[in-house]
Amino acid sequence: MNKQLIRRFSIAAVIALLPVLGAPGATNAAKKGGDGPDVNEQPVAKLKQGGTFVWAINNIPDNYNTSTVDGNTADTSYIMGATQPGYFSVDKTGALVVDPNYASSVVLTSKSPQVVTYTLNPKAVWSDGKPISVADFAGMWNANSGANPAYETVSTTGYEDIGSVKKGKGANDVVVTFKTTYADWQGLFGGLLPASVTATPAAFNTSWQTAPTLTAGPFKYSSTDLTGSTVTLVPNTKWWGTKPVLDKIIYRAIPPATQLDALANGEVDYIDIGPSAPNFTRASTLPDITVHVSKAPNYRHMTFGSKTALSQDLTIRQAIMMSIDRSTIARAMIGPIDPNITSLDNHVFVKGLSCYTDNSGIYGKQNLQKVNQMLTAGGWTGSPVRKNKDKVELKIAITIPSGVPTSAQEAQLMQAMLAPAGIALEIRTVPLGDFFSKYITPGDFEMTVFTWIGGVFPISGATGILTTTGEQNYGKIGNASIDALFVKANKELDPVKRCKLANQADKLVWQAGHSMINYQRPNVTATDKKLANMGSFGFTSLDYTTIGFMK
Repeated sequence: MNKQLIRRFSIAAVIALLPVLGAPGATNAAKKGGDGPDVNEQPVAKLKQGGTFVWAINNIPDNYNTSTVDGNTADTSYIMGATQPGYFSVDKTGALVVDPNYASSVVLTSKSPQVVTYTLNPKAVWSDGKPISVADFAGMWNANSGANPAYETVSTTGYEDIGSVKKGKGANDVVVTFKTTYADWQGLFGGLLPASVTATPAAFNTSWQTAPTLTAGPFKYSSTDLTGSTVTLVPNTKWWGTKPVLDKIIYRAIPPATQLDALANGEVDYIDIGPSAPNFTRASTLPDITVHVSKAPNYRHMTFGSKTALSQDLTIRQAIMMSIDRSTIARAMIGPIDPNITSLDNHVFVKGLSCYTDNSGIYGKQNLQKVNQMLTAGGWTGSPVRKNKDKVELKIAITIPSGVPTSAQEAQLMQAMLAPAGIALEIRTVPLGDFFSKYITPGDFEMTVFTWIGGVFPISGATGILTTTGEQNYGKIGNASIDALFVKANKELDPVKRCKLANQADKLVWQAGHSMINYQRPNVTATDKKLANMGSFGFTSLDYTTIGFMK
């Protein structure tokens, strides 16, 4: 779920303004079924060798280290997914498979204590020619364990449970021993960093702010053009695996509102349409453009901040949630794409996962009569905007980024729904490039909307968002009971028990007024019709080496 599963993934969830795919999703919550990837799958033999693929993104990264708070965005994940090591990918069935480019095996060799042994591919090297080794694993653990708070890590989940990382008996073995059981161990060490980047907090936090210094994927970093708003990758000459088809990938930062125009004009070859029904409809009519749709673990939500006394008030948060008709928002945003869309009612599991249940209770249902009773009892009376005994208006702000029509439309819908309840919603629009770094991450908001990009580890991914100590709990809302249930769930190896614990926690999350899940967002993209092996991947992983253009 953290800012939009590409090829590599980590435990942290990924954030997106407009949905894409990003970090954790399925493990012990196996998929029940659903649509597979829609990517114009073609054998490499049918593709032109070489060529430049231009990929539209929203922003140039503030930090290329995806393990940092500032680097935890979908755009950064898309770029770094082509360049960093990862030990598992997700196949078409939703199963985790070991990536042979990086390891011949990754095995749980003991349950008590929990021990995982990685047998590394001896051919795997960093772009400076240095082999990937136990030092890189140990550094990744140390930086993300939480032992040194100076490391600005996006999530300590899982790493904090490790007791040691040591060289194994074999020349290429890395042995990870846990001090406490951690169920989603497969999600650790995705997006592995070189030891030089994790050596000190300063190196971890800042050394990749302008460029990644070392890479170990099929592509490597080439350049950033701030004037032209582009980041360029080229094939990694030290790559030991299958050679990429493309000569170059250019990531071009374009405001979301104009990305479809750029695609129509041939300026880019791929965009993420996101939950934009108008763009979906228009893209479907454009010549030489293909629209791709698949089910995905991504979702739109409204989350509360704790900036003011109003947003800190549980009764007001619950009243706001119960004033909103989430199904109407879902139909308005996604109806033309999926006529059967309904609201999403779970903070941890999306529809399509076997653990999914509706935990929203009364807080996910519009009930203006109940809202009136709650607010009146709390001393908020009058109309059209309620006031308390001190004549303070019940007026709250929702912070959204400029140039993102989806966020604006959702905010306007909620504004109209809150008015009959006597709650005034002010729409506070801030610059797109500052949205996360200056407002959301520091907690400078009362309400906001954006997308969580889910992945293969929903429980551990949600831990960082829904617990009071979670680095991605930007509103700092929660309680000890929620924290304790997630601790138990992350240490439970029985999948049925894990689901039960996570769903118990989710019921408390709804009651705590942490955030309101609106709808599951399908993975909707549009591409040049000749682009192959690229589009909407849904629950699966992307292989950058096979992207190319048909002959």
